[in-house]
Formats: sequence, C-alpha cells, structure tokens
Amino acid sequence: MAAMRPDRGFRLVALAAAASAWALVAVGGIVRVTESGLGCPDWPLCGGRVVPAHQKEPIIETSHRWVAGLVTVLVVLVALWAWRRYRGRRDVVVPAIAAVLLVPAQALLGAIVVWLELPGWIVGVHFVVGMLFLAATVLTAGAAWRGDADARASEGFVRLAWWTTGAGLVLVGLGAAVVSADADHACGQDWPDCNGAFAAGGADAWLQVAHRSAAYLVAGLAVALAAHAWRGHGPRLAGGVPLAAVAVQIGFGVSLVLVGEESRAHNPLAMLHVAGAATVWAALVALVALTAPAARS
Repeated sequence: MAAMRPDRGFRLVALAAAASAWALVAVGGIVRVTESGLGCPDWPLCGGRVVPAHQKEPIIETSHRWVAGLVTVLVVLVALWAWRRYRGRRDVVVPAIAAVLLVPAQALLGAIVVWLELPGWIVGVHFVVGMLFLAATVLTAGAAWRGDADARASEGFVRLAWWTTGAGLVLVGLGAAVVSADADHACGQDWPDCNGAFAAGGADAWLQVAHRSAAYLVAGLAVALAAHAWRGHGPRLAGGVPLAAVAVQIGFGVSLVLVGEESRAHNPLAMLHVAGAATVWAALVALVALTAPAARS
C-alpha cells in the first residue's frame, strides 16, 4: 500500500486540477492587463447578479471567478481521493491538502482586491499565492504520474532541479513586486540596458533590472538542466521543457519592452507573459515532483 502508484483515474483528475490552476493564473493575467479587476464591484456576485451584464470587464472578471470555482471543485476532489486511497504516499497527499488550504486564502485575497479597489501590494500577494497554489497542484500531479524512469535521475540532477525551482520562486516574487510597484515600464523601451544605462531611473528601474537578472539566472540554470538531462542524468523530455518555456517567456518579455506601452501588441504580449510565467514555474515544479525521491509513510 505504501508504494502504491495512484490509478489512472486519479492521475487524470490530478492533471486536470493542475491544468485548470494554470488556466486560472492565465485568466487572472487577462483580468489584470484589461483592467477588469473592478468589473464586478461586489463579491461573490457581480453587480448583484450571478450572470454579469453584457460588458467586457464584468464578463472577464466573472470568467475568472468561474474558473476559480472549477479549480476548487477539482482540488477538493483530488485531496479527498488522495486521503481515502493513497494516504501512504505523503508526496501525493501533502501537496493535495496544501492546495485545498490555499483555496480560502486565495479567495479572501481576491475579495480584498475588489473591496479595496486594486491596491498594488495586494495584487502582488494575490499573484504569488496563486503561483504557490499552482505549485501545490503540480506537485500532486507530478508525484502521481512519477514513474520508475523518472526515479533514476542522479542526485546532482535533482539538486540542480531544486536550485532552479528556488530561483524560479525568486523570479516569481520579483515579478509580483514589479506588478505591485507598477514598474512594468520603468526601463522604457530599452533592452538589454535600462534607460540608456545598466539601471537608470530610480528604484523602479532597479526593480525591473533585478527581475530581468533573475530571468537570466533561471535561463542559465535551465540550460544546465537540459544539458544534464541530455547526458542521461535525468528525464530528457521533462528536463528540457523548462529551457523551452524560459526561452519563449524571455521572448515575450523582451518583445513587451520593445513594442512599448502604446502599441496594439502590448496587451496580448502582457497576457502571454503572465501565462508564460505560470508555464515556466509549473515546468520547474513538475520536474522536481517527477525526479525527487518519493516520500512514503
């Protein structure tokens, strides 16, 4: 029982929960970029209605809440299933329960965002907690899908995966800080420099440069992960996914800077940048879940 691998039904539901958690982050990015966070002035209803008026902002904000409702149902189902059937697998049960515990915290933060009318620091905290919630669902799914081939990853590869994921968490935190400080365009349309220098333009510019530097660090570590995986020290496919995701994400970020805030391409790129951040983070967490030694009781 302790070594039991979850059945296919559980694995598929856990995967669906992780995918829907990713979608929740992506839709949250659409809410932020389109400035639809106050499309529904009250919570949990929208203008006193379950179905909002036929206007863009209320519809976008309500769609975010509906996705959150779907995610909640799935993570509760996964946690109950894991507790009843796979209590011997701590690597499955613990993150599944953690995801459930994060649901009310994230819902409360979302409500506070509406009640206080989008204060920057709450928006940033809401984003970070959302990424931690995504990590919990991905850890559950990754542990459930973990196979014997993944378990043969070398200790060095697993250690590097952990370090890269830690750097990814720093990157997520700095991204949230950029959002909180409204420092998205603190460097103007300059890249790789910032306002004609390394970091000219005050504290916001330094924050933006710190975010960029963290992205370069994660990219370098992702290159090392892919190289180790190619040499047979870890799963080749899963080991290469973070590098591909980071490369695409940096492309979105650089394009976002170069096109400028007034460009028609700005909002689509900003939405893709949020979704890309969730993809990079999920890929790193999944790699850890797939290769770290399974925790059993």
